[in-house]
Amino acid sequence: MKLFYSPFHTFIHKVLVTAHEAGLWDEIEFVPTYPFKNRQGEDQDDNYTIAALNPLDKVPTLALDSGQVVFGSQSIVEYLDTNGTSGHRLFPASGPARWDALSRLALCDTMFEMTVMMVMEGWNPEAEQRLPYYEWIWPKIIRGMDSLEQRCKRGFDSFDIGQASALHAISYLYFRANFYDAKDPLYPDFDFAEGRPNLKAWWEETIQRPSVTSHYNKDFEGDDSAEFCQAKVQEVLVAQRTSE
Repeated sequence: MKLFYSPFHTFIHKVLVTAHEAGLWDEIEFVPTYPFKNRQGEDQDDNYTIAALNPLDKVPTLALDSGQVVFGSQSIVEYLDTNGTSGHRLFPASGPARWDALSRLALCDTMFEMTVMMVMEGWNPEAEQRLPYYEWIWPKIIRGMDSLEQRCKRGFDSFDIGQASALHAISYLYFRANFYDAKDPLYPDFDFAEGRPNLKAWWEETIQRPSVTSHYNKDFEGDDSAEFCQAKVQEVLVAQRTSE
């Protein structure tokens, strides 16, 4: 399998966590892809587009050996979990535990996407940034963190996909504050742990899992060039034509 993804390891990728938990880490070829490069007007030699595989031209995108493409992080983590070899499933069986995990998955994925939108808004000149935009998003993120605090207070029987997504969302808030120059006008240095002792304790324990330490705060080692990315795109396209 080939996983096209952004190789920024100062935040936690829930797809990488799931791949490791599922026992599939060594079955995946990781293809670094920088989704914001090669925007209109930039040098076409610096081309990381994967639009030939995913019409949304977004990461993560998983290409199977057959050439079939699975995109959207929620689809990818379910595929990996379903086909895992470790015996540990992140998606609980049908019942209350499953709906709880899926609800937290949806909550944290949405908080992550909202954080990305705020980062992109911050790329605009300060005079053009929309304060009501931040005022609309931040209460949702704060309520989401408060709900995670209450859920962590009850504790978990085992590590699940909702927790993997929470790692992703929370770590990206840190990534946003420390990687990007632009700071939002409301909470430029937001600390999710402030006033949330149970969430903080869960975080400090959970980031020690091997599925997190396998990539978190570890620089990518390997070819991350546009040429490598495009070569792998072509390999997938060839597999697709062969399987027709």
